[in-house]
Amino acid sequence: MSSSKIIDVLKPFDYDEYPERYKLTSVVIVSDTHRNHEMMNIPDGDIFLHCGDFTKKGDWRHLTNGQIPQSLIDFNVWLGRLTHAHKIVICGNHERGFENFSKEEIQSKLLTNCTYLDDELIQVEGITIYGSPWSFNENYRAKWSSIPSDIDILMTHIPPKFILDLAFQPKKAVSTDPCSICDDAVHGYYGHWGSRSLIKEIRRRIQPRIHCFGHVHDDQGYKYDQHENGTLFINAAAYLTSQAFKLNFYRNLQNY
Repeated sequence: MSSSKIIDVLKPFDYDEYPERYKLTSVVIVSDTHRNHEMMNIPDGDIFLHCGDFTKKGDWRHLTNGQIPQSLIDFNVWLGRLTHAHKIVICGNHERGFENFSKEEIQSKLLTNCTYLDDELIQVEGITIYGSPWSFNENYRAKWSSIPSDIDILMTHIPPKFILDLAFQPKKAVSTDPCSICDDAVHGYYGHWGSRSLIKEIRRRIQPRIHCFGHVHDDQGYKYDQHENGTLFINAAAYLTSQAFKLNFYRNLQNY
């Protein structure tokens, strides 16, 4: 098992001197487990987030109406064993069968051991979290425009353009052109898979403190956006690493 990655970059400069001023909430983030959830080393925490792709597309083939794959049943049971006070999940593109269920059916029949978000906002432990799952039918630009601004955490499955979104593209002709976004690096068979409309909305209007996502397995990690809003981006795709992220979230009690 791989260990989790602890992210403490949000730690206030005066926390060690005045810890009583802050409430510390730990958030554990993962995505793209693809049936390998039992292999994950999930650290303890207050809030658990999964950004989609907990099954595989093939799991949904050859099912009769109303049937659900065993992998989804196993994932829901596993969620029930996690000790986090709040467990929040969105779906990814591999949960293709979700398009046949309403949000209410997903919550009451498929994912009973968590809170499933379908383009909606929730507040837990004083932290605002908006979850936007993979869209099987809806235009993404319409989805992004409905996300409220100034939230604490944004969950999507797809990454934003040029942010931790480099993916291997074997059918693509090898590129020898330098990428101006990536300090003139040459990506070869890799390319940026993220959503251009999403990064525009994040920078211009949404401005979350944290944006977590997955989908692109090759570019797991975290980074601050160089844009002035300073969003912390986390690609939590675990399929190649079996690693989760643990984020320490600090709230100044004087502001509440």
